[in-house]
Amino acid sequence: MSFRRINDDILGGLETPGLAYFAGVGLALAVLALALYAFWYQVEVGLGVAGYQPPVLWAVYITNFVFWVGITHSGTLVSAVLYLCRARWRTGIARASEAMTVFAIMTAGLFPIIHLGRPWFFYWLFPYPNQRQLWVNFKSPLIWDVRRSSGTSSRSAAT
Repeated sequence: MSFRRINDDILGGLETPGLAYFAGVGLALAVLALALYAFWYQVEVGLGVAGYQPPVLWAVYITNFVFWVGITHSGTLVSAVLYLCRARWRTGIARASEAMTVFAIMTAGLFPIIHLGRPWFFYWLFPYPNQRQLWVNFKSPLIWDVRRSSGTSSRSAAT
């Protein structure tokens, strides 16, 4: 078989995109534009548009972070159970659950950055020595996981 015949056989089943395809792409682009406008509006106005009002200052973004971490755990659990049971038909489902795990953890990683209010200053979360001797607020819940993963404790950083 030649490469041309293989190529023609594979591409023979494809159809040219119709009106429904372009309508779907247009709808997806409209939703993306609306989401970008909403994010810009939140940056301009403040986190109050996301429901942040004293005394509850964690609102929707930390809740979504916890949700996506839970989805990550469920994908790992499905893959692990199928592996432990040695199911022969597990390959496709395990790959899908592992892909779900990867994309869910990437999605979860966005929410703490958005929760900052000024996402372009996300590096303020990392404890690092600087010229002005400014340190992050180690009492903030946003810092707890970063501090643990970097191996820095609040006592050693404060002294």
